[in-house]
Amino acid sequence: MIFLDSWVWLEFVFDGDRADAAEAVIERADSPDVGGLLAPTVLAEVSYRIRTVDGAGTADEAIRAIHDYEYVESVPLIDQVAEYAAELRFKYYERGERELSYADAIHLATATLHDDCHVLYSGDPDFEGVDEIETVVL
Repeated sequence: MIFLDSWVWLEFVFDGDRADAAEAVIERADSPDVGGLLAPTVLAEVSYRIRTVDGAGTADEAIRAIHDYEYVESVPLIDQVAEYAAELRFKYYERGERELSYADAIHLATATLHDDCHVLYSGDPDFEGVDEIETVVL
């Protein structure tokens, strides 16, 4: 199973420079052999960013589309994940160097604590070199 950070979804939706790579990762995640994982904060980030650029209707459509992927699941944010995310943010946050956000710390904690998840995909360089799980920065 692979974790899909909000960067992957936004790159795909906005047809960015790495949209083809993002699409390939999404397609890989939406397979019974691999499977995809995300946290509610991914949905919040995706909805907010799309809403600011294209409006509420487009944001709602994007969230519905994410929910329609058969093998991509959103897991609830639980206390254990939140507490671990705080530890990870404390460990990795460096002002002006690696500004791992709270949302990204939640994504990292979710991916790390989920037994079936083996890699986190993003385009955010703040994930490079973390010790807890393999990360691929597209």
